Amino acid sequence: MRRNRRRAAVAAAIAVFAAVGALAARGTSSTATPTKQAVPTWNDVAPIFAAKCAGCHMTGGIAPFSITSAGSARAHAAAILTMTQLGVMPPWPPGPDSPPYIGSERRILTPAERKTIARWVQGGAEIGKGGTINPVRSRSLAPGTDLSLEPAQHYSPHAAGGGLDDYHCFLLEPHLKQDVFVTSAQIKPGEAALVHHVILFEAAGSNADEARSLNKASGGKGWTCFGGPGLDDAHPDVSAASSDRLGAPQWISAWVPGRTATDLPRGTGVLLHAGAAVVMQVHYNLIHPAHPDKSRAVLRVLPTKRSGLTPLDTVLLPAPVELPCPQGTHSPACSRDQAIADETRKYGRDAALIPYGLLFLCGKTLADYPQNVGDGHDVRTSCDKAVTRPLRIYGVAGHMHLRGVDIKIELDPGTSRAKTLLHIPHWHFHWQDAYYLRTPIDAGPGDTIRVTCRFDNSLGAQPILHGKQLPPRYVVWGEGTTDEMCLGLLQVATRSR
Repeated sequence: MRRNRRRAAVAAAIAVFAAVGALAARGTSSTATPTKQAVPTWNDVAPIFAAKCAGCHMTGGIAPFSITSAGSARAHAAAILTMTQLGVMPPWPPGPDSPPYIGSERRILTPAERKTIARWVQGGAEIGKGGTINPVRSRSLAPGTDLSLEPAQHYSPHAAGGGLDDYHCFLLEPHLKQDVFVTSAQIKPGEAALVHHVILFEAAGSNADEARSLNKASGGKGWTCFGGPGLDDAHPDVSAASSDRLGAPQWISAWVPGRTATDLPRGTGVLLHAGAAVVMQVHYNLIHPAHPDKSRAVLRVLPTKRSGLTPLDTVLLPAPVELPCPQGTHSPACSRDQAIADETRKYGRDAALIPYGLLFLCGKTLADYPQNVGDGHDVRTSCDKAVTRPLRIYGVAGHMHLRGVDIKIELDPGTSRAKTLLHIPHWHFHWQDAYYLRTPIDAGPGDTIRVTCRFDNSLGAQPILHGKQLPPRYVVWGEGTTDEMCLGLLQVATRSR
């Protein structure tokens, strides 16, 4: 209910902003107080739109409308005013308590820019002689040579379960004869209007074998995946509890339209082994008509020998997921035993062991997760990981599914040394990214890294499938759209003491 009230409040605010903006854009106010400051024109707002908006809001882009022409921007002036003044656009999920990240200044509107946009709309959205803009692109300064990779076949996205989203994994074959460092990763969408975000994983050893087998079975069109690369060895595993990646594949890079930083931090690279494959997970958002897509990845690579680069590795920080039904809900689906049985049926016995493995990994028991959660709107979990070697933390990301509300990753919480590495206070599954710290943070033995997640499993927060809201159920960690995860991810380097 609280989430519904919050949505209603936001909707009301949007309606008010839109109404005011629409009137202002038509220039109907005859009682405006004269000002000595000139009213902004298209020439004033165009550079802002080019730098921080047009990467998504372009013709054929992922956004619902383009603002790369003066006329189109004016036509959507009311919406632009609404979303920029509410702070919803451009999207920047990290909260103000998060540390500075590389490239954030190219995504966040400054107060002066927000004011200029507001005054432009309220002054009538004047465009003068008009004109067009192109998105501002940053040039890669990473060392190495470019390697362009693409799937064997086009793929026609389609939404599973009648929704608007399709998560699909593709096999990319770099055919490497020697180990290389990836120093930059860029995605070239085939259908920019559909490609919402992309994550690249290394698939080596048995993961490479499985990826190639899945791709062959589909005739080169890839495979459906959600929450990860969709490989058997990509799950948290109790047997690999002592490893940073818990047996999961190496994360290479993430990309979203308008991404501010495609280069890895200077002096670093992600190791890609000879003979390994790359799995490209693509999130398609189908608000636009679907067309066959063949997106490609452009990796900048440098042979590891004599490169002088610092290798980055992935550290996974999972926490148990135990989400009981809201109080007063009575159904067989509200049984944890039934939830585990469902995981076994959907994904196999090994996947069903993960909820138990995560409790073990985090030193918790079911007694740490009360079954009476009230209306279910505020259910929390956390996990602490002891740092066992000297680390330098360069990058950070968080991951939940559809019931996620808030995720926070901290170093030494509750101590005088406490630092927030990432806090996303209003989680949105479809706006995921990885963030590189402007100033890397050191950690070492004696330090603790904690991931904390908050979920909403109330009646009104249940996922919608085939146009209908699902009934509440007990939710545990799982790969599926209607399952959940609580996962922090770090990109780190081992440093000398």
